Amino acid sequence: MHWEAYHNIKNKGVISFASIAPFDDDQVQIHYTALWKQYGHVIDYVNFQFYAYDKGTSVSQFIKYFDTQSSNYEGGKVLPSFATDGSRGLPQENRFFTACNQLKSQGKLHGRFVCDAEDSMSKGFRYEKRSQALLASA
Repeated sequence: MHWEAYHNIKNKGVISFASIAPFDDDQVQIHYTALWKQYGHVIDYVNFQFYAYDKGTSVSQFIKYFDTQSSNYEGGKVLPSFATDGSRGLPQENRFFTACNQLKSQGKLHGRFVCDAEDSMSKGFRYEKRSQALLASA
């Protein structure tokens, strides 16, 4: 669908939000940043796939990645993300939530994106609940 069509159906109330889900790969980023430059006014959230980074990502690296991607999608609401199976990216147990707390204290946390609810369902959606509580806290 052409992005102007998204703008039209948002104006008609058919959809409330439009999002994109890029990840850090040069060929992918070329297309998504071009899309952002032309249609960023239609896109509400950038569900950046931070879980595509290495599993050994540190909190400070994650914050640098977040700042870089926020710069790439300037003016956009970039959402940090994690994979519920813990196989890649910043592990959610401690480091992901530590990073989110830092982003929240800096006024940069606009939400979060969770990959793989099917995996998380067997765990009672504990990470989603924890991240929702973080977003809801003052």
